Parts: sequence; C-alpha cells; structure tokens
Amino acid sequence: MLKIVSPFVILTIITSLACENNIAEDQIDQLEDCTNVETYYSDSVLPIMEQRCTICHSGNAPSGGLGLESFSSVRNSMAATLDRVNRNQGSSGFMPQGGSKLTDNEISILQIFFEMECE
Repeated sequence: MLKIVSPFVILTIITSLACENNIAEDQIDQLEDCTNVETYYSDSVLPIMEQRCTICHSGNAPSGGLGLESFSSVRNSMAATLDRVNRNQGSSGFMPQGGSKLTDNEISILQIFFEMECE
C-alpha cells in the first residue's frame, strides 16, 4: 500500500530543518565574534591595561577592589573605566590616579573594545 504524504507535511519538515541550520550558523557566528573580541583585547587592550592600569588594579588587594588582569574583568568594567579615563586630569575619580591622561589613541582602543559585540 502506497501512502501519499501531504505537501504541508513535507514543507513543515523542510522548514524545521532549515531553522535548525540557521540557529547553528548564528551560534558559530557568535563564537567567531567573541574570538575577534578576545584577539583585539590581547593585541590592543591588554598592553594598555598592563602599562597603565594593572600597576594598581591587580594582585590580592587591587585598588578599589577592581582587578583588571583578565579579559572578563576588563570587559565587565569597561564602561566605568572609560568614564574614569575620559575625565580631566586632576579631577575627582580621574584614572590613572597619579598618572598622565591616556592618549586619544589609547582611549579610542578602549572605546572600540567596549562597543564590540560578544556574548
């Protein structure tokens, strides 16, 4: 006995398979985006952090309780960091405390990192 499958059932199966593939592709794209963000961090942001921030913001008792030694800690605190480094030198809360203002290029690198998408 030959059973005929309705076009609706065939269309439903094809559509669900296509959706699963799109979800998988989106997840791969997200991973690639995060990889790009992590690479940018290592190449561009980390050197700034090491030269200008981790002198005070590292170790067992970082200044203000804020350690800036890892990708995740820098990523999670970037909004506050940008606020502090964009203040006028000598003003309350300016960072780096006791140091010179970051260059426009250094601030731009931090801003780009802050704006990069990554989950």
